[in-house]
Amino acid sequence: MKRFKGSFNSKRISVIGCGTSGFHAALALRQEGARVFVSDKGEINTIYKAELQKFGIEFEENGHTDKIFQADLLVLSPGVKLDSPIIKRAETLKIPYVGELEIGYRLTEGYYIAITGTNGKSTVTSLIYEILKNGSVFKAGNIGEPLSKYRGTKGTFVLEVSSFQLETIDAFRPDIAAILNVDIDHLDWHESKEDYIRAKSMIFKHQKKENILILNHDDEIVRNMHMKARAQIFYFSLLHPVKGAYLHNGQLILDVGKKINLLKISEMKLKGLHNVANVLAAALIAYLYGIEIDKMRQRIKEFKGLPHRVEFVLEKNGVKFYDDSKGTNPHSVKWALKGFTEPVVLIMGGEDKDLEFHSLRDEVKEHCKLVVAIGKAKEKIIKTFRDIVRVIPASDMEEAVRISYKEAKKGETVLLSPGCASFDMFKNYKERGDVYQYWVRKIAEEN
Repeated sequence: MKRFKGSFNSKRISVIGCGTSGFHAALALRQEGARVFVSDKGEINTIYKAELQKFGIEFEENGHTDKIFQADLLVLSPGVKLDSPIIKRAETLKIPYVGELEIGYRLTEGYYIAITGTNGKSTVTSLIYEILKNGSVFKAGNIGEPLSKYRGTKGTFVLEVSSFQLETIDAFRPDIAAILNVDIDHLDWHESKEDYIRAKSMIFKHQKKENILILNHDDEIVRNMHMKARAQIFYFSLLHPVKGAYLHNGQLILDVGKKINLLKISEMKLKGLHNVANVLAAALIAYLYGIEIDKMRQRIKEFKGLPHRVEFVLEKNGVKFYDDSKGTNPHSVKWALKGFTEPVVLIMGGEDKDLEFHSLRDEVKEHCKLVVAIGKAKEKIIKTFRDIVRVIPASDMEEAVRISYKEAKKGETVLLSPGCASFDMFKNYKERGDVYQYWVRKIAEEN
């Protein structure tokens, strides 16, 4: 990929895609004096169009024309694949391209904390933000606002970054980077597992020895990434004492020069062993950033987590209902199940993103009394688990919840943790979780 250097002033820049990130990148670049052209394969939001016109930004919608190549630089929204015809043509024409994250990084100034991983990114990013929060700390990236919206701002930026965003960086260099875990995901996007791992490791590509890289010691793929890193390495672990943060006898411990007993699992509002790992990562980052232990401890105790991430919904007749609609791959389902000691009725399914569920068999056998299968992946789920647990198909979320009410007994749990994308039945995981919670509450009123 040809690199783009220098100022954006007077440069011809084509922004491909006008969702939230593309829109804010376009405005920021226009304010930097660039001649911006926006192109979207679909319709552009009416409010965005009005703002583009207000700033004198040309745009096209419902398809891309060759005008996008009359540019010194292409700025890609996260939805643009690197093997798309647009990128192949740009490379032929030797037009450099970057993503919105790179634009935001070049147009802001300060301290950058970046979090990536297959699961837990949003929780860790949000918790770090809550611990650090003051007037000059901003949450951005794949959660919150696009970084480019903060053009001209100085401060500390806590960023959730996806593999899609990391593939299109050029100079992005976080002061602290963390890789939480890597499991097979998005193979409908990445060519292979190796390609996905390579994309995640881009987070430390430009780091130097004065920067910090935090790795999950319990994840072999992530642990071994230290061999390619130049930054100072720290770890977090649920299993072993490490230089960084770890769990020991139910106690979360920081060990960076001296041992600090941070808090007990029982003092956390967050449920699940995966969330203990998330808290260890966030606490280590906050400590290395320079936050006082007492302040950190209190904010961790107060943190309730994010919606649709093993979120407690209600208890009815001794049965507890949890919403983990954000669990969109087998890895996240596995960790959600590990957080329960009682028998679980698991509602699972959706659009499977070409993933296999065999890695879940041990956890399903150990934790589940029943699996309720929904969505396009229904048949795959039935075939994967029917020899180890009873599996009942459901036509929609209402039927899935009704089956769960009928089958779950006092002292058991019903968990929506789909292990799949939501797009076959819902607009997104939030809508899926909202619909699940609606039926949980409605049917609770009937019983």
